[in-house]
Amino acid sequence: MSEDRPSTSKRLLLFATELPSPQTTTSKNISLIKTLNPYQNKWTIKGKVTHKRPIKAYSTSTKNGHVFSFDIVDCDGSEIRITCFDEITKLHYNHVDIGSHYIISKGSVKEANARYNKLNSNLEITLSNTSIVKCCTNEEQADQQTAPFTPIGELFQLTNNTLVDVIGLVLYVGDIIPIHRKDGSQTQKFVVKINDLSGSTIDINLWGPIVEQKGLELKNMLTNDSVVILALRNACVGYFNGKLVNIIAATKLHINPSFPEAELLTSRGRDPLLTVPFVAETIHIEGKYTRMTISSIREWMSIKLETIQTTLLVVLRYVNVNDQNFYYTACPLIVNGRPCKKKCTQQADDSWFFSRCQMSMQDCNYSYLLPLKLQDATGTLWATAFDEGGNHLLHKTARQLYALQNDATTKETPSSMIKTILSHYYSFIVLVSTETYKSESKMKVTVNKVAPVDFKAECHALLAEISRLSIDT
Repeated sequence: MSEDRPSTSKRLLLFATELPSPQTTTSKNISLIKTLNPYQNKWTIKGKVTHKRPIKAYSTSTKNGHVFSFDIVDCDGSEIRITCFDEITKLHYNHVDIGSHYIISKGSVKEANARYNKLNSNLEITLSNTSIVKCCTNEEQADQQTAPFTPIGELFQLTNNTLVDVIGLVLYVGDIIPIHRKDGSQTQKFVVKINDLSGSTIDINLWGPIVEQKGLELKNMLTNDSVVILALRNACVGYFNGKLVNIIAATKLHINPSFPEAELLTSRGRDPLLTVPFVAETIHIEGKYTRMTISSIREWMSIKLETIQTTLLVVLRYVNVNDQNFYYTACPLIVNGRPCKKKCTQQADDSWFFSRCQMSMQDCNYSYLLPLKLQDATGTLWATAFDEGGNHLLHKTARQLYALQNDATTKETPSSMIKTILSHYYSFIVLVSTETYKSESKMKVTVNKVAPVDFKAECHALLAEISRLSIDT
C-alpha cells in the first residue's frame, strides 16, 4: 500500500507537470465549471483565482491538520471553491496566486456546504494526491480573457477582496492626492468614477506609479469632452464609505479598449441622464419634494456632489439607542429667538458649561441624535434624526426618553419603544449632502421630517399621475 503511494517529492512535481496528454489542454477538452457533477471522474477546468484564504488549523476527534481554499471563475462566469487539506495544503498553497489562471483536473467534486460556502455554486472541489494544478501559459491566459465583465450593479453584493473584471464609461476623474502611509512612506492616488450598462456607478481607486502614468491622460481626455472607456482586469473589490474598486499589482488597466462592451458604452455616449436610472424612479409629491429611491440618491450624489432635499418612502429597520447613543446634552438657552442646542460638557462640580454662550448652568437640555437604518427595494441607507425627526418618530422628547432609562416604576424602556416603530413604512424628508474627511467624500443624510405612510392617498396620487401621463402621451 505504501509502495503505491507517491512520495512527497514526486507529488511536488505534479504542480508544474503538463497535463497527461496534449489533447487535455485544448479548449475542446476543458469543461465549464457549471457542467461538473459529483458523479464525474474525468474532468479538466480552467479559471482565474479570485480569492485565496490563509491556511487554518482544524481539529476533529480523530486528527488534527491544516486546510486552505481558493475560488476560481471560468470564461463563462461560473465559479467554484477548491479546498486542500494537510499535505495537499503544503503542496499547493505557495503556488496559487490571486489573479493567475490555472488548469485543474483530478479532484473530488461534491455538494457544497452552504453554511461555509457562499459562492453561487452548489458544488465544490477537494484536491487529492493525484490532482493536477497547472499555471496557464500567457497564451492560455489570453484565451481566458474572454471572461465576461462583472456588471457594476453586482459589485455591491460581493465581499471585500474579491477579484473582478469591470468596464465602464468614465464620468469623472479626481485630482491626484498624496497619501501618507503608517510606515512613513508616501504614495499617490486619484479616483475615477465609471458607469456601465447596468446604470450603476462606482469609484475606482488608482494607486502608485499608475497615477502619474494614466491620471493626467484620463483627465485630459475627459476635459476634451472625449468619450472615455476604462476597463480593469483583476481589480479588487473594497470598501470605504461604500463599495469601491481598488487596483492591485495583478490589475491590468485598458483605456478605450477594443472590447464589444466598450463599443456599446461608446455608442451610448457620456450623457449622465442616460447613465443614471433615477430619472424614471422619481415622482413629485405636492409639487414640493422629489421622491427618490435609495439607489437613485446614491447615483445622483456620485455624479452631482451637491446638497439635495428629497423624500424617501422606506421601512425603518434599525434605530441605535444602545449605550446612550440616541441623544446629546445641549444648551437650553434661546439665541436670536431660537434654541441654541449646541453641545455642552459636564464639569467636575456637576454643572454644565456651554462653550457658545461661555457660561455655566446647573441643568442642560437633551437633544436627539438618532442613527437610523432605512431600507427600500433598492438598498439600505444610514441617516441621522435630530430633535424634529426624533419627536415625530417616538412622540417623546429626548429628555423623556432619557428619563425612562432610570425609571424603575415602568416597564417601558427606550429599547421597547423602538421595537414598536420598527418594520413600518414611513415617509422621510431628508437632506443629503457630501462631507470630505481625509480627502475622501462621504454622503451625509439628515432627517428633517417623518410621517407614517397613507397608502390610500399614495394610491390616489399614483393613479392621478398615471392618468396625467396617459393624457400627455
